[in-house]
Amino acid sequence: MILPAPRCSLLLAAAVPVAGVALSVASGAWGIAFFLPTLALILFLWDYARSPNPGLLRASLYPPQALSVGRPEEFPVEISLGGKESLPMRVYLQLMGELEAKAPGEAGGPASTLTLKDGKGTIDFKLIPKRRGWAYIDKLWISYRGPLGFVETRRQILIGHNLTILQDIRKVHEDSLGFINEQHGLGQRPQPFRGEGSEFDNLTDYAQGMDNRFIDWKRSARHRRLLAKEFRQERNQHIILGFDTGRLMLEPVGMDTRLDHFIRAGLSLGWISLRSGDLVGGCAFNLLFRDFLPPGRTPSFFTKLQRFASRLDYASEETNFTLSLTELAVRLRQRSLVVLFTEFSDAASATLLLECLELLTRKHVVIFVSTPDPGTHRLPDLKPVSFMAMAEAVIADKLNRERAVVLERMARLGVHTIDTKGPALTGSVIRRYLAIKRRGQF
Repeated sequence: MILPAPRCSLLLAAAVPVAGVALSVASGAWGIAFFLPTLALILFLWDYARSPNPGLLRASLYPPQALSVGRPEEFPVEISLGGKESLPMRVYLQLMGELEAKAPGEAGGPASTLTLKDGKGTIDFKLIPKRRGWAYIDKLWISYRGPLGFVETRRQILIGHNLTILQDIRKVHEDSLGFINEQHGLGQRPQPFRGEGSEFDNLTDYAQGMDNRFIDWKRSARHRRLLAKEFRQERNQHIILGFDTGRLMLEPVGMDTRLDHFIRAGLSLGWISLRSGDLVGGCAFNLLFRDFLPPGRTPSFFTKLQRFASRLDYASEETNFTLSLTELAVRLRQRSLVVLFTEFSDAASATLLLECLELLTRKHVVIFVSTPDPGTHRLPDLKPVSFMAMAEAVIADKLNRERAVVLERMARLGVHTIDTKGPALTGSVIRRYLAIKRRGQF
């Protein structure tokens, strides 16, 4: 695309007042009126003839396949113009989705000035993911001017590259490894697959402190000493991570949304579960049952679980627990550990949730994971300085009491409840999973 540069436009604009002044002084001075436009046209054509051929413009692109939230990545672009010219050009990267670009040496934005040397140059854009989801690198715009600055040549290069923005897997691994190191001290040899599991392993001499229910009385009478059964944890259990993506998941809890905290905790749990030999799957729901990932095994399945989590989009719809949990119960063919990452606003909205959980716990083991609103927990402890602050504290305390009642009713139904703040959510979920697995409850 060939356009007149601002210098050429200014020269054409100056022709109007010059022509007006010339005609007001001498009515026959028509030649002066056409002098500046003719000069601008001649300079434009001469500058166009001296400008580099845009057909020789080439760009080599190396876009990444995926990005992680909170981890910017370089996107190098190599540009060549065929000859040995050294000229400045403007490079602009057009993006779509949850992604922004920052050019080097610029205060901000996806545009930068690049000076070619011997007809070649490289610019490194920094791609910054804003949040999970998808992104699209659409086009690369390149513009440069001729030697006189009267012609501006623009060219677009279609990229058309889809990007997936994932949860930061490094943070997930750090949380999981930190939890494992916390559980097993230095120099100790962990035995993770022996204890109060559900598969019989062998017999051992009874020691003080063992559960009396594990004593094998027949073999104890035969050998004339107390023998107890030892079990190992059963593998190949199904674990389903259920993510609520409704309106309440958009609320910020600290630096991230509630949904992002849940996804980080779910991925950490999935990573440890897969390494323990269990099968892990997932589902997403809000107004409808949106997505389902059948359970899979082996640590390599974690990549599919991570991409499933990247598809969980934010929604402004209310969550329909009746429809979603009923659909989930139909899809589960065998007894599973269902970890529901969800939230409720008040006791009235939790009534249908309790009814669905009661039906779900008849066949499956359910862990209800939620994180409280920091505002409602902070307000009752603040010193009231006005009548409005006192009213807010009273309402927040009432909501906290109703929340405690709902969680207690869930516990009576046999649901394992976890209600903790976002940063401590991962450790609480993993500890509860290991405790349930150790007791052989699913």
